[in-house]
Amino acid sequence: MTIELPRRPDDGHKGTFGTVLVVGGCDDSDSMMLGGPAFAALGALRSGAGRCFLATPAAILAESLSVAPSATGVPLHDAPSAIQRLHDATQQIDAEVLGPALGRSPSAVDVVRSRLATDGPPLVVDADGLNVLAEHADIASGSRTRVLTPHPGEYARLACAYGLPSAGDGDESRTQAAAALATHSRCIVVLKGSRTIVSDGKRHWMCESGSVVLATAGTGDVLSGIIGGLLAQPSNNDAFANAVLGTWLHASAGSLWASRQGDRGMLAAELAFVVPEVLHACTMGQCELPDVPS
Repeated sequence: MTIELPRRPDDGHKGTFGTVLVVGGCDDSDSMMLGGPAFAALGALRSGAGRCFLATPAAILAESLSVAPSATGVPLHDAPSAIQRLHDATQQIDAEVLGPALGRSPSAVDVVRSRLATDGPPLVVDADGLNVLAEHADIASGSRTRVLTPHPGEYARLACAYGLPSAGDGDESRTQAAAALATHSRCIVVLKGSRTIVSDGKRHWMCESGSVVLATAGTGDVLSGIIGGLLAQPSNNDAFANAVLGTWLHASAGSLWASRQGDRGMLAAELAFVVPEVLHACTMGQCELPDVPS
């Protein structure tokens, strides 16, 4: 099956193209992290989503919005009020990204538990959302369509928690590992790394493109945002196909940046800014979108 980009109607408005909620960031006694959710918001918007709600602790929201000023801020305070605020926002969104730089505090655990148990639109779980899952395996509940995006370290922690095989370095072992996690969790898994694997337990796709330039902080957050942005947009593609397309766009944007600037020094925000160029090249017939197993 060849992926097709959804048509953009001439009379469309920002609501037409979907709203993404990004939940992340932390400000506690151990650390302050605000870039991750902002990079995910950039990824969502640069992949074509019409709106993005950026939900972070209130103390760091202004700084996160300075990185992604086109997003709408949702300030989070204590866990109970944050859970209610996010529950209310669920009615206004078409996809969600949970976890970038969220931390692993008791409040973060409560938020992850609540979001996983909440019915709603597709959910991308990344970064500390995955780490909380590994530490509290009993909270992996809910019926939402979910995409998990672990890097090798995050996969290793999940594999240990769930008794799954290690990923290893070879393509075959990594494909088997992604499939095992997808089957166990009933999720779509994007196992990141060189030659990223996307699996739903039955279908598997390997990314043949990309560049070592992607090996820098924040690019994984951009990927989760891209996938969330694609899931939010009206499309005939299923969630697996959108995970494949998002992975391919992310890798192709890295390759395009590297072709101009070399194989080092890219910033995560710069990666997000290149995504529309790749999308435009596809709509102009200048590159081929990936084939997806049916």
